[in-house]
Amino acid sequence: MSSDNRIDFGIPDAIWILGNLFVKTPEALESVLAKLREIGYKVDDKRDEPEDGFLRHGRTNEELEASGWNLWYAHLDVRQGKCGSCGSYISTLGIQTHDHRCEVCGAVTYLKIIRGSLVEFSFIEEDPGFFSPVLRMPAVRWDAEEGTLYLKLRFVGGGFRRLDETNAWEYIRRFRDKWELVRVGKDWCIKVHYPDSFYMQPDDVIEMRDISRHHWNHTIVKVWEGVEYREYDRLPIPDSFSVHETWRWTLLEPSPTLHETILHVGGVVSDQGYYYQDGRPAVRAGNFEAMGVFIRHFTTLDADAWEVDSRRFRLDGPGAIADVAAWCHPEAEIMNKPNMFNTINAMYDGLSGKPLSDQEVAAAVHGAGDPLLKELLS
Repeated sequence: MSSDNRIDFGIPDAIWILGNLFVKTPEALESVLAKLREIGYKVDDKRDEPEDGFLRHGRTNEELEASGWNLWYAHLDVRQGKCGSCGSYISTLGIQTHDHRCEVCGAVTYLKIIRGSLVEFSFIEEDPGFFSPVLRMPAVRWDAEEGTLYLKLRFVGGGFRRLDETNAWEYIRRFRDKWELVRVGKDWCIKVHYPDSFYMQPDDVIEMRDISRHHWNHTIVKVWEGVEYREYDRLPIPDSFSVHETWRWTLLEPSPTLHETILHVGGVVSDQGYYYQDGRPAVRAGNFEAMGVFIRHFTTLDADAWEVDSRRFRLDGPGAIADVAAWCHPEAEIMNKPNMFNTINAMYDGLSGKPLSDQEVAAAVHGAGDPLLKELLS
């Protein structure tokens, strides 16, 4: 196994590109699958998707692979919960649901709302609008079985749309029929209906936006070959990856859109409007190296020339896309969708006194045509 945690299958027809495996022959696939199962991977066979399945929609295996879907998915079943009271490994199923208990010692592993949790919500109304206000209030008690939440009569403002003490009263009075004023110990609270349910119910009166400050009495870990790792630690081998049957493909010829496939395989979004427009780096040399592996094995382009030329490509998102596209085809069709965040960023930089380049100004004007922005402003 190599130092970058990729598995060495010992055959030239199994090629890694950015964490995914591209297999060139049916014989190589059989060898790969056998080794993966020997190691302990579960391998999902997407060739068996039903004809009306989410991925298939009547397409053949060849059509699925040609459209970018992989037919195999390998993954390790290594995630475990770890009880904070007894230290036992437990199932992760439901471990972060309210009042979940450790199956070994019975201790509570998680409470969704406790005294002092900050609860952010809005009252349900027929036409709320995108910019409708929200309240943020401290929780005093939550009776999850009864479906009753008690919130201290104090409003924590700050942040987008949150109402503070000066303007929350008008909003809360508007929904006077949806809450009850009660005393809980020394605290005056509003009592609202809030059941312990993942889905909205017909009798709900509030829509929960955010809850901070939970009770955690567990961790999520990964256990591999008797060694415990933290949840996001890297294992000596990949946690999961896709396997492509590339013999179903034909070598890709130059075309005005070939760069989109190459960028995607290299981990880069092919839309210039997706990226910041101020020249900041968004692409690394490793992305170009991954693209080069794909070019060498799965296209008719000159991979040796790519290794030389790509060293001079720009690293900002729009620049990298333009350079890759121009290298692939002289008449490349480059995607540049309007993005309202380019407009917002330019406005913020302009108000801050930062000079804007011609590219940033053009992207800001172009971003004003983003359908999402038009929807928000309508």
